Order: sequence, then structure tokens, then C-alpha cells
Amino acid sequence: HGGAKVERFEKATLIVDASVQDRDQDLHDFIKRKAPRFLRLEVEYQEGAWPAIELESPDGEPGRVVRADVGGWKSEHLWDFLEQRLDQSGEDGMVAQGAWTAEIQTCSG
Repeated sequence: HGGAKVERFEKATLIVDASVQDRDQDLHDFIKRKAPRFLRLEVEYQEGAWPAIELESPDGEPGRVVRADVGGWKSEHLWDFLEQRLDQSGEDGMVAQGAWTAEIQTCSG
């Protein structure tokens, strides 16, 4: 990679069709278990949409959105992609707490 700096984004939106999520185990796992740990990630359900992540940069460049088609991606690939690109600075305590609540949900059923 040569130490290339990955651009960081202010917020991300995971766009997905609910019926696709039902069929795609990795996508389902990511949304249920991993997505809640990203505070700046929103999951948006759109009928007929191909799974995609849209990244919005800080206010300096309004209207600039980077879109990545993520259909067929593994759950951990989605995690790595967002962890590299989503700015989580200053929210470490919250991230840990989010991870904790996700654990509780998995135990109850």
C-alpha cells in the first residue's frame, strides 16, 4: 500500500433492501451484530436497492458522496471497510458501550 492515507468520512449510510438482507446471511449478521457499534452508521431500507454504503465527507465538501456497492461482501469485510473509513474519533467510550449492548441482545435469544 505504501502508507497511502485512507480518506476519513463523517458519516456512512448502509442502503439495503429488507428482502435482500433476509437472503444474505453476511449482510444480516453485519446489520444485527456489527452495525450498532458504528455510531455514525445509519442503516436505510430501500425497496429494490442493491446493497451499498454511501460515505459523506465533512462539511468542507458539501454534496460529495462516495458510494461502494457491497452486495455479496462478507460481514468482516464490511466491518473493515467502515473501520478504515468512518471517523470514530472522540467516541471510544460510546463504541465500547455499543458493543456491550449488542452482546446482551445476542444472549437473550
